[in-house]
Amino acid sequence: MGQAPDPVKVGRKYFEWYYRSADPRDFSVTSLPSREFAFSYFGEEGMRRHISFGGLEELAEHLRTAIPRHAFYSTAYYRDPGAKDMEEKGWLGADLVFDIDVDHVETPCKELHDKWICKSCGASGWGSVERCPRCGSEAIERHTWVCETCINVARDEVLKLVDFLEMDFGFSRHELLVTFSGHRGFHVHLESPEVRELSQDSRREIVDYVKGLGLDARFLTAKTRGGYKLRYEAPLGWYGRLARWALIKVGSENPVLSLSEWRSIVEESVTREAAAVDEKVTIDTKRLIRLPNSLHGKTGLKVAPFSVDELENTSIIDRAKVFTEGEVAVRLEEGPKRVLDVDLGSGGVLTLPTYAALYLLLNGAKLLKFEQR
Repeated sequence: MGQAPDPVKVGRKYFEWYYRSADPRDFSVTSLPSREFAFSYFGEEGMRRHISFGGLEELAEHLRTAIPRHAFYSTAYYRDPGAKDMEEKGWLGADLVFDIDVDHVETPCKELHDKWICKSCGASGWGSVERCPRCGSEAIERHTWVCETCINVARDEVLKLVDFLEMDFGFSRHELLVTFSGHRGFHVHLESPEVRELSQDSRREIVDYVKGLGLDARFLTAKTRGGYKLRYEAPLGWYGRLARWALIKVGSENPVLSLSEWRSIVEESVTREAAAVDEKVTIDTKRLIRLPNSLHGKTGLKVAPFSVDELENTSIIDRAKVFTEGEVAVRLEEGPKRVLDVDLGSGGVLTLPTYAALYLLLNGAKLLKFEQR
């Protein structure tokens, strides 16, 4: 049958080709000498961090020679980003960054590519569960993959967030950098000087707002004859969102309703309009985030940057693919039915585009064969 392919050896070979042929300008970030960098490498556990570079060429040389499996940089700016002690780095401010991950959004395609295994009783199945349907245990091991459908669902969440940042907070979409994470979601970067010194509490307030947390019909409405109306008929903000949802539900932008009816509209509006962002990422003023145009070590896909306009009109997977030439013959012993934009059927011996075969190998699929054609 032959020896199973080694993800470390195969992955490093492909990543080496990419980093040695890439344009160094692709890895440029704002105020690069003030950022901390961190890397994980093929064949090593953990992460090496507290690394700094004097300029772009130094960073590009490290990528070409060290061949990292994962590459990160800090959302924060420091006086001495290479200092080993966080207090000695000298924090100068941080970008406002949002993370949107498809894990936080329900998608029907999970039945095609996400597997769960109960550590308590051994039951398993496809899809997403919080607890084992057989024994009720919450000790669930998960094997997750992505396809074009769930990536597009995550993109829709990004566009919701953009609407909040533009319409409610007054930022321009041209100030935003959106990157596909290379795996299961997106990062939205805002580098405006106005946000750099925001405290963790201020950043948490922003997250609460875009997620619609704490909205209460009692404070959004005013009692009037026969019931309650929205307190303000504002076209923007959550008042505008509630008014639009009321128009869909009852045919009026600001109808007179009972308080319980308004509570139902608030709940439905939050489900429909709120952006599913990860609070931990946004409130962390010393966060490490994936380096744009680096490769994700579990997928072989690029951390691809997008403008908002490109995000609306470009195939995410097509932009993130790197290894598009040639095909690879694989023997898939057990795995998902669909990944990225490729159908795998019931597995077995398959001839796949190189990027899809590498994705399976790096993400832990049981491959018994990996031969370049």
